[in-house]
Amino acid sequence: MVTIAQANLDNPRHATGIVDCLDAYAQDPMGGGQALSLYARQNLITGLRAHPASMTFIAQKADQIVGVAVCFIGYSTFTAKPRLNLHDLIVLPEQRGRGIGRALLKAVVGHAEATDCCAVTLEVRKDNPTAQTLYRSLGFGGGSSAMEFWVKPVEIR
Repeated sequence: MVTIAQANLDNPRHATGIVDCLDAYAQDPMGGGQALSLYARQNLITGLRAHPASMTFIAQKADQIVGVAVCFIGYSTFTAKPRLNLHDLIVLPEQRGRGIGRALLKAVVGHAEATDCCAVTLEVRKDNPTAQTLYRSLGFGGGSSAMEFWVKPVEIR
């Protein structure tokens, strides 16, 4: 049985599981195909802990963290309400196809509803039909915005 909970970043088991899940995702072709850098592995939890608008949900099967949803609270100036962005949704490769991603996503949406958010946002790769199918099945869509997501990389020091 899988349980979903908000992560306790001070819990070493939670912290290790989160880093391991994110590293597995980074190594997947959908995550870029490269392991997390040593810097990212060493600083991820500290950074999430220090970021005032972060929240992470974990999926646990027995004592193993098998999935993670990393979210950040933003703010919609047009609705004057918070908006929850799902930044990463990860299920370990050997655990996929068992409803874990769906359960994590439902927990994120449930939290957004309980905290009076106006929306849950996320990004999905155009070449990831599996994720798109999951998101659509829970009511996500392309939205009405004609905006594109642009990036200006900044050198990491």
